[in-house]
Parts: sequence; C-alpha cells; structure tokens
Amino acid sequence: MANAEHLALVRSGVEALNAFAREHEEIALDLTDADLRGLNLRNARLQGAKLAGADLSDGDLRNARFNSADMRRCDLRGADLRGANMHRALLTGADLRGARFARLGVGSQRMCIGPASFEDVRWDRDELERILEMINLNPDWQVRYEIVPREQG
Repeated sequence: MANAEHLALVRSGVEALNAFAREHEEIALDLTDADLRGLNLRNARLQGAKLAGADLSDGDLRNARFNSADMRRCDLRGADLRGANMHRALLTGADLRGARFARLGVGSQRMCIGPASFEDVRWDRDELERILEMINLNPDWQVRYEIVPREQG
C-alpha cells in the first residue's frame, strides 16, 4: 500500500514532486498499488520509486525518470512514455499494451532490455517488432522471427 504522504505529494503536481526529489534524494517514494490513472507526471523525478502494482494507465509520463524504479505489475496501458527514462527499471508483469514510446534506443529514451523486460510483461506486437529491429542492427547476425499469439489453454 502506498505511503499516504508520498501519494499526496505526487498528486500535488510535478513541480512540488521534483523539488522534494531534489531535496531528499535518499528517499524512495512508496507508491505501491497507487491509483495514478491519467495523471500528468511529465518530467517527474521518480528514480528508485516503489511503483509495484501502481496504475499509471493513460498518464502523461513523457520525459519522466523511472531509473531503477520497481514497476513490477504496473498498469501502463495507454500511457505516454515518450522520452521516459526507464534505465534499470524492474518491469516484470507490467502491462505496456498501448503505451507510447519514442523509438527505443533513439534520443533520450532509455530502457534496459533484459529478462525482467519480458517476464510476464504485456507488450504490443508493434513494440516487440521495433525491439527485434534494433537487435537486427548487428552486422554479424540476423534474427528471423515470427510473432504469433500464444496458445491459450
């Protein structure tokens, strides 16, 4: 459950949130299971935040900093994540369907792609194809793939 003071801070606006983050870099905001649907968190400093199970769907998260944040099981459906920095964020079980990204690997968009980026994470097919296209920039190897729906059963 989210820390009530941290939740109130986030809801008070990005300016207040970022001022707090600058003054208290040692504090990891606890927003576990918080309902943050549709919030404007553009340019928010949420490095190291505890966001496991939080609902950030349909939010404006452009250029937000989620470096090393715990985003397990986060609902990010429809969120605008263009330019967001998710370097070392833990995404296991997150729902990223319909989330908008800048082209990963280009400009300021950073995300470590590793096992936690795929384990139970719900990606859109188009985003998976873009990730595989980046892998195919390797001059020595080519990845050939077919993306098909997983059999239910």
